[in-house]
This record gives sequence, C-alpha cells and structure tokens, in this order.
Amino acid sequence: MKKNAGFTLVEIMIVVVVIVVLALIAYVAYDNVSRDARDSARIATLKQLESAIELYYADHEQYPTIAHGRGDETSCGSQTENWGHCDRWNTLINLLTPYAEVGSPEDYSSATNGSYYYSYDSQSDDGYQTYGLMVYLEGNGGANDGGYYSNAYELGQNPEYCADTYSGSNAQWLNTSGAYNQRCLGGN
Repeated sequence: MKKNAGFTLVEIMIVVVVIVVLALIAYVAYDNVSRDARDSARIATLKQLESAIELYYADHEQYPTIAHGRGDETSCGSQTENWGHCDRWNTLINLLTPYAEVGSPEDYSSATNGSYYYSYDSQSDDGYQTYGLMVYLEGNGGANDGGYYSNAYELGQNPEYCADTYSGSNAQWLNTSGAYNQRCLGGN
C-alpha cells in the first residue's frame, strides 16, 4: 500500500500556532522598542529645555518666573484652553527661544501629546532660584530620576528637594493644590 506524502491536519495546525507565536513575539518587541524610542525623544526634548533654562539663568540670575506651567490644556492657540496653561508655556517658550530652538506651546501640551505632556514650575518662595521640569513617559524611565513621579522624567532642583524633604504625596513638587507659590505639597 502506498502512503500519502501530504501533511496531516495536526502538523498544519502546529505550524500555524508557531507562526502566530513568533508574530506575537515580534509585535511585542516592536511595540516596546517604539515606546522606548518615543520616551527617549521626550527625554531629549526635556534636556534641551533644561539647557535653555540654565542659559537663561546665567543671563538673568533667576529661572523663568512661571509658576505651574503645565501643558495639560485641552487645546492651544486660538481655541479654548484650560486655566491659561498654554499661555504660560507660550511665555516660557518666548523666554527660551534666544537660547535654543524649543518649538511652540503646542509641542508640550496634552492637545498634541495626549497623556505625555510637559510641566515646568519655578516658585517665588525662593526668588525663582530653583525649578522643576517634567515629562510623562510611557515606560518606566523616570522611576529612578530622584523625583516623586515614577511615570515621569524630572529635572531641576525642585523634584529632588521635595522628594528628599517630604514623603508620600507631600513630596510632589508640581503643586496642583491651587497654592502655586509652594514648591512641594508638604509646605514649601
């Protein structure tokens, strides 16, 4: 009797399952690489802003005097925004433009970046001698940067000061309580 040379249904199913598993592994790896690349670009932008802020400080002996400049407005430009945050970023961008190519307020807002927007804060309680600068990340790249937020990358003196001085939610340097003249929710 002559044996058929074709594949059995079980063999075909095994090949299909192996191909699907390999495709899923490749997709997850690609997604992680893409996420890390976007986070790296955000951190690079943040460091460019940090350099411009430090150059501004060298010229003016204080950091830009913008309290609570968060980029979480729903829109920028001529459209309605939330509490003037875009206006504060516009002021910051105008101050930093002589020191670096920093873009427009829309580049830092949730209107264009979704949940991964930027924040800047400098307070009058120390004569604008310190600041905080932050961007939210998709990954876990900010967990060890010395600041409070594990889902964000933080630069400047305020994040580390607040994290070292207070604990729990009091260590948040981006004061969202409405008392924008305080660096930390813990009190100063």
